[in-house]
Amino acid sequence: MIIVGTFEQSIELEQTISVLEKRVVAREKILVVFMDQKPLINEFTGRTRNIHSNAFEVGMATGTGTAVIGASIGFVLKWGPIIWGLITVVIGFILGYVIYFLLKRKFYQTRRILKIPEATVIIDCEEHQEKLIKDILWKGQALTVGKNGS
Repeated sequence: MIIVGTFEQSIELEQTISVLEKRVVAREKILVVFMDQKPLINEFTGRTRNIHSNAFEVGMATGTGTAVIGASIGFVLKWGPIIWGLITVVIGFILGYVIYFLLKRKFYQTRRILKIPEATVIIDCEEHQEKLIKDILWKGQALTVGKNGS
């Protein structure tokens, strides 16, 4: 039977492997594989995921829209279309930026950080050792534990 556990790289992983080697399974029956992270690509992707960048884009869009409206209304008002266009572009940008930032801030703060397994422990064992090994893996803060075979 094969039992597989995934872990974050930590001292608990080392302690779990040590306990398994001393109490349950021979060292030759344990395989530990460390996972590589996807390399960061330095080329421009075209989209950012920063809340400030997105809020800036929304602010620019609302600023443009309000500038058009302000310039149109400025033909009737005292200061003229250029001044009213500039005033409304600033107001529109600030409103768009602040509203987007306040609405999305909670999403960015509360987004759950997923724990990505950094190491996989594969154990070849006898069927009667299954429960003991699984208990040791769970006590060692394994992210997931599974078995193959009957």
